Amino acid sequence: MQLTCALLFTAVVLSLGLTACNKQPAIEEAKIQPSVIAQRLAAEFQSVLTETEQLAAATADLYARKESILPTIDRTKYVFAANGAFHKPVDDGGASLWISNVVPITPEVQEVAFFTEALDPALIRICKEMPVVAQVYFNDRHSLNRIYPWMDSLIQYEPMMNIPKFNFYYLADASHNPTRRGVWVAEPYVDPAGRGWMISAIAPVYHQDALEGVVGLDITLESILNRYIESTRAPLAIIAESGVIVAATEQAIAILEMPKLKNHKYLETVIQDTFKTDDYNIAKSRLRPVRALAAVLTQQSETDQPVRLAGQNYIARTARVDGLGWTVLVFDTP
Repeated sequence: MQLTCALLFTAVVLSLGLTACNKQPAIEEAKIQPSVIAQRLAAEFQSVLTETEQLAAATADLYARKESILPTIDRTKYVFAANGAFHKPVDDGGASLWISNVVPITPEVQEVAFFTEALDPALIRICKEMPVVAQVYFNDRHSLNRIYPWMDSLIQYEPMMNIPKFNFYYLADASHNPTRRGVWVAEPYVDPAGRGWMISAIAPVYHQDALEGVVGLDITLESILNRYIESTRAPLAIIAESGVIVAATEQAIAILEMPKLKNHKYLETVIQDTFKTDDYNIAKSRLRPVRALAAVLTQQSETDQPVRLAGQNYIARTARVDGLGWTVLVFDTP
């Protein structure tokens, strides 16, 4: 899962081509085209969004079948902690389960913990079949979190955490997402579950026309770097719709005269929803040419824009990533 929020950012050093289980040959430096990267991102991320919607449908089905599921669950593995939270303290190979005590943990709320155990096989399958996905979860309206892979939730989460206040929950609610389809949390944020900077595909779970919770599939920025950017020497950056840098090569960071990106390190548990600093937003750069380039990116899906940066002339070549609102930016010399 990923209970989201906070701010600072993940590092970058990059490459093209996929790593992990799905390795593809890297594109030759001279032939790197932003449209190729954009198409790969869009295709893989669309499959993640589709999987998220299917998981939401499967979760809604559990609510309809809960009375038949409850008798099959071993309830003794779930206990109250000293801090008032309700959790599953032992890793049995399935998902971890945690309920904040921000609301009363009634027997009815506990039942949600029990019958959603039937979701574990789907969570495990998704993580195994989709290497780009770091974790999969279900958060419900009572601040219940079921997440795979298993984690020690008592150590990671604040006992009074209010999950529906986080963007990975409320961006799927009726006011933000009236279509009830899967949506992206495409602005990078720091995961309260400890996975660092990430983005998320989320989808609402409705039962009898009431929002019961939200499912999510998390993709770390580290994974994006490893799969799409890590080995290329080209000056390349992926920019979010707001202008925030999602990932970039060291050369691109130098050309844009941005601070060197750093991996986020946890100093304390994340307890509120915060976002990336303006230091990594090209729309808020101190340099007028960079701000002008950011304006072009918001107006055009593809462009070859002459620009002078860091004392040199470049052609900024861009392509939009469908579905995410991101832009892939490559700097070429004229």
